[in-house]
Amino acid sequence: MRSLSHRLRSNASCMCCRSRDCVSRRSRLWPTQPFGSSLFSMVKRLVSCVILLLVSVGLDAQSRGNHSLRFNPSGDYHPENRPADDFGLQFLLQVRYRHGRRVAWGSVPTVAYVYRFKSVSVTEKYLRFSTERHHGSRYDFDGEFLRGGDFTTSLDIPGSLPLRGTLRKYVNGRKVMELNTSFFYYVGC
Repeated sequence: MRSLSHRLRSNASCMCCRSRDCVSRRSRLWPTQPFGSSLFSMVKRLVSCVILLLVSVGLDAQSRGNHSLRFNPSGDYHPENRPADDFGLQFLLQVRYRHGRRVAWGSVPTVAYVYRFKSVSVTEKYLRFSTERHHGSRYDFDGEFLRGGDFTTSLDIPGSLPLRGTLRKYVNGRKVMELNTSFFYYVGC
């Protein structure tokens, strides 16, 4: 004898017994609740899908560019041993990342003129640059970084010495100054 709930669920004839009140075969093939036997099961599946989506988006964003780990030596560099004839000597370096590549530019500002970098090469170990000529004068630098990381966000004491190298000044092709020293670092503006 069939139960009352078995009879109430049917309004079409059954394939196995051709009875209108038999739904045993249909209920096995087409369950009445598609996500389990309760609302709690459906909510649980929905929450797990949302959590999985949030975790995958978070991992993707983290892998695309954790800028705090990138090498960024942008700032102002002042020589530890300043030349007597050019007391305000310094150079400014800017480094950014575009499409995953490191791009750098800068200048050597003096009282008379701002010498912009003509060529610059920045790696995590070395810095090299040459400036444009102005009235026959130009600057060259060749040095190495003593530490890595993002200089702009580090907690170093202002005026740390993360760079050591040689700054040269040429006038009409003759070397008139060579300064081999460490360089103080200050976060630029």
